[in-house]
Amino acid sequence: MLVSSDGRVVETRRLLQVLAHREVGDLEWPPAATWDWQSFAEACDRHQVTPNIYCKFQGLTPTVVPPGLLEHLRTRFQESCVHNYRLAKKLIDLTSMLENEGVPVLALKGPSLAMAVYGGLSLRHCLDLDLVIRKEELVTAARLMKAWGFQAKPTPAMPQIRPYLCHPEDPQHVERGNEIELLSPDGTFYVDLHWQLGDPFWRPFSPDVEEFWIRAKRQDLPLGSVLMPCREDLFLALSAHGTRHRWLYLKWLLDIAELLRNPGTLDWSRIEEMARNCHGVGASASVALILARDLLEVHLPPEVERILPATARTMALASAIREELLLWGQTSGDEHSTLLALEDRKVARITYHAVRIFRYPESLIRQMILEVDPKDRDLIRLPQRLQFLYYFIRPMRLAVKHCLRLARMLLPMAA
Repeated sequence: MLVSSDGRVVETRRLLQVLAHREVGDLEWPPAATWDWQSFAEACDRHQVTPNIYCKFQGLTPTVVPPGLLEHLRTRFQESCVHNYRLAKKLIDLTSMLENEGVPVLALKGPSLAMAVYGGLSLRHCLDLDLVIRKEELVTAARLMKAWGFQAKPTPAMPQIRPYLCHPEDPQHVERGNEIELLSPDGTFYVDLHWQLGDPFWRPFSPDVEEFWIRAKRQDLPLGSVLMPCREDLFLALSAHGTRHRWLYLKWLLDIAELLRNPGTLDWSRIEEMARNCHGVGASASVALILARDLLEVHLPPEVERILPATARTMALASAIREELLLWGQTSGDEHSTLLALEDRKVARITYHAVRIFRYPESLIRQMILEVDPKDRDLIRLPQRLQFLYYFIRPMRLAVKHCLRLARMLLPMAA
């Protein structure tokens, strides 16, 4: 649900400025004594980029950065460092245990991403561990982790409106799912076991995980090393993940920016080969590139325009996401509307609508009533104290819109 706040919008825009520049001392700042910096600190925490911001701010004078803000950032940075180093140790231990049992593992995101892309564990905020395993190893991996004390976490609403647990021994569950989320024995972190990067509707827009193994690279971490996707596969996987979740957190876009800011680290001819036979993978990457360029001022190599060309759909989606960030300080995170914006096949769109009504009825209610967007506000401008009325205006606007669309479809048939 999008929540409007003038302070949130201003500070999110300021946050984008900081993330777009390596040196921030020359940026325009409000006087430190008058800056109500709490909204900026909340934006850093909400978008999970506090470590990066702290490293940029720590050398600035108190006349530029309020001491209270710097202390907040320092505290969060130290907490993130401790957590990340602990996660890195858990990652080494867990991958070693699985490999010793004959289950190959790739590390995706988390500490391995921090080291590979940012050059240090402390520079990226990590929440949990994401592991990629082969589908045929899923039953074994799930059994082993359960024996080691990990507990599966229910995930929402398929097909009934209630949580469910994925049963790895059930082919139907495996086909419609893409991960099992497991809580660690001490309850301090989660491990996501991936055998796909999305459900069946999102798989055309995500790279093939089976190809990851062919090009996997070993990444050094404190106390050991892990296998992870090569940088080109990582770029496409991160693009697909961020686009799927509508770039809800700027941390995900910063990952893309950091990959692109290191010239020579991506083999664009290899990316061209990967995306050649799957237009959807290129579409997700195109959205990521447009947003990185427009919001974080990333310079794109000249060959990108040819290899991953922007289309009317990717440009429209990127524009909508950018508008949400700049107008509301966040995006809706709605993967349903994002998928429909990308999907250009009419049959696939109709099929998706039908399946969505059956499997995700609660998401339709949320989208119709709770997700107020700029179109609702353009219809009528309300003062701040009356903005709750948009939650009544939105379903009425959608009802009129779809009734008119249905009438346009039926009139030619009646004639």
